[in-house]
Amino acid sequence: MATPLILDESITVSRTADEVFAYLAMFSRIEEWDPAVARGTALTPGAPRVGSQFRIDMKAGFSLTYTIMELDPGQRLLMDVQSRLFTAREEIFVEALSPEQSSVRYLAEFHLPAPLALANSIYPGAMVKLGKSTMAGMKRALEDEFEAPEASSATALADRLVVPGMWRFTRFGYRSARRNWQPMSQWLGGRHAVVTGVTSGVGLAIAEQLALLGARLTLVARNEQKAQEIAARLREESGNEAIEVEVCDLSLMSEVHALADRLLQRDEAIDILVNNAGALYNERQETEEGFERSFALLLLSPYILTERLQPLLGASDDPRVINITSGGMYTQRIRVDDLQSERGEFAGAVAYARAKRGLMILTEEWAERWRDDEIAVNAMHPGWADTPGVETSLPEFYRFTRKILRTPEEGADTAVWLAAAPEAGKVSGKLWLDREQHPAHIRGSTVESEEDRAALLEELERLVEETRPKQRRRRRSTRAA
Repeated sequence: MATPLILDESITVSRTADEVFAYLAMFSRIEEWDPAVARGTALTPGAPRVGSQFRIDMKAGFSLTYTIMELDPGQRLLMDVQSRLFTAREEIFVEALSPEQSSVRYLAEFHLPAPLALANSIYPGAMVKLGKSTMAGMKRALEDEFEAPEASSATALADRLVVPGMWRFTRFGYRSARRNWQPMSQWLGGRHAVVTGVTSGVGLAIAEQLALLGARLTLVARNEQKAQEIAARLREESGNEAIEVEVCDLSLMSEVHALADRLLQRDEAIDILVNNAGALYNERQETEEGFERSFALLLLSPYILTERLQPLLGASDDPRVINITSGGMYTQRIRVDDLQSERGEFAGAVAYARAKRGLMILTEEWAERWRDDEIAVNAMHPGWADTPGVETSLPEFYRFTRKILRTPEEGADTAVWLAAAPEAGKVSGKLWLDREQHPAHIRGSTVESEEDRAALLEELERLVEETRPKQRRRRRSTRAA
């Protein structure tokens, strides 16, 4: 039997040992730091643990299966590696050198078949070079000194040409975009995230990823039983016990105010607020408070919640607001004179798109208003994701596009990046898709005037006061019978 090939490489990084270990143990993210890897996939859900498996697809055209054999949290990871070309045992050791500095040692023992062993004897430096390249990539990822990508004229042109822009919304657009991403090694342990609309789809995927990254989560949902079941599952799968549920029907402003009151009474800083809750209604409906449901849920609700939670955001040392919007807004201009779709024939997709246009306006306004408070406010489009909401509300669209739709996890990625990546916190007031800036408008006809923008803010602020509990009253629609 050929003598095993041993690689033993070390690096030092300016990160805590817990952060370093948490990032490296999520081994499916190896593609961020190993230049030989095309894609990593977790085969076992939840947090890494003994028995977790990962499929690693190499750029050379073959795949590896990694299995965690031993795991000492914060210190050591031992993995068995199987492939059709070779087998190996790989160990990663993490040691704290100081509170803010750690060392990483990579120790691997490769068992190569005769042809590969012969090739290695002829070119003994090839594997060593690969090991050093991998460790250099690991150090780069862990140092995490990246800049957020700036707006691209090519991206803006593709969006304006519509068809190339729409292609980006599909799973193929996601897969193309990720080839250019920088690593994201940030650990969110200790940071508090409030996420709305978490019981399915993109919102659930956002909550799952933030839980795995160690964030303290407040999950906001209308259905308490379903939310509690999800919270319990997330605690079990992620090992993160800091997950709470707040019950709130976000289409009812009385409940939104009550939610804000409860969070303010907790007096706990909010580091991340994700305004995700949403739905598309194909028929015009009014809430029991008299508001058109799309307007209430998609625009008035996030306005009230975000405005009222601003003091808690301001108490964070790195506050971020992420508003989930939609590509449908590219087709619509805000109609301040008809915010609640009371005129003409109702179209659910139009009402949805107008509300999302309004949310984009709020994103830009908050970014400017809260610049001195260093609150980063951004909007993101998840692309076309395969979610229960899309299947139910847009059945024809779903039938036509289901083979090219993204997974909810792919749709959620940019929101998680905006919540976690250090470079994302340095940019505010922008629209993002797949970690890339996109224009807020692709047609001049959707650009609102300064007067319309001011009128929208004035009307929303009026409704904040009108819906406060002490002033609450049923509001009658002005729509003609």
